[in-house]
Amino acid sequence: MRKFNRALLISAALAAALPAMAQPRINIGSNQIRFIVPGPPGGPAGPTVQLLANKVSAILGQTVVPDYRPGAGGNIALTATAQAKPDGSTILFAAPYIVTNPFFQKIAADPGIVAPVVQFNRGVGVLLVNPDNPAKTVQELIANIKAQPGKLSCAATTVALSFVSCHVFEAHAGKLLMVGYQGNAQASAAVAKSEVDMLFEFVNVAIAPVKEGRLRALAVTSKTPAEAFKSLPVTSSFAPGFDITGWQGLVVAKETPRDVVMALNEAFNKALDDAEVRRVFEGGGLEIIGGTPEAFGAMIKRDFDFYGKVAKDAKIEPQ
Repeated sequence: MRKFNRALLISAALAAALPAMAQPRINIGSNQIRFIVPGPPGGPAGPTVQLLANKVSAILGQTVVPDYRPGAGGNIALTATAQAKPDGSTILFAAPYIVTNPFFQKIAADPGIVAPVVQFNRGVGVLLVNPDNPAKTVQELIANIKAQPGKLSCAATTVALSFVSCHVFEAHAGKLLMVGYQGNAQASAAVAKSEVDMLFEFVNVAIAPVKEGRLRALAVTSKTPAEAFKSLPVTSSFAPGFDITGWQGLVVAKETPRDVVMALNEAFNKALDDAEVRRVFEGGGLEIIGGTPEAFGAMIKRDFDFYGKVAKDAKIEPQ
């Protein structure tokens, strides 16, 4: 009897352990996952999305395909994600546009229509000018702006960090002429040709034109120096409170089940630990973050509150 009871206990213990040892793989939606990109093919987000798509495809055993949805400053991509079937088969490459657009665009959707999955990275913005610009420092640039109110121009692209930075800098430096561009490439080319005076760009996109001598960097938009531009001053030392940091991450439709969100979170966290991904991100001056959906959600809320205050203080009305 004792032998039977002992065998029964061992069998029960093994049976209880089986679910923990052999959890079934969660099949996310259909076999193909659409990774929506809020920009055109060939845009700055493209290589990042393709790299992550390749890594996560291997981790999940499902095909992850970039799906480019440019237009309306990211609102087309955001709305498409929010309206997709909430099964994880549609995911969105998110950036600060989801928290800034509601304060700067009348057509913007609220970030509450999507659910956070994971933050990929964060990085500073860089203030760029033409190499022949007479201002060699931020102080000199501000002095020139004050001497010619409304004459010097800032490239305000549909990229949130660029657009918002122009307006925040204007509040500190003086009236600027805002010149709109649909994307980073056009804005960068315009500054390189002296068609516009300045541009705020995300660090990973700014590195190449600065190294190649097409643009000159004056400062970074953070409170602390950036690893990729150690010699540059921080804008907050000239414009108190000017602290704008960009980021990239992943969101899905709001009603996506928790187990699917966590499966995506785990897969992308694994991808962020990949040596190639780390090399690409860190080589572009970006700090890898990762972590939980809750941590990313808290960061999104902080940014939403921050940009709301920025818009209010700068008296910016949605256009």
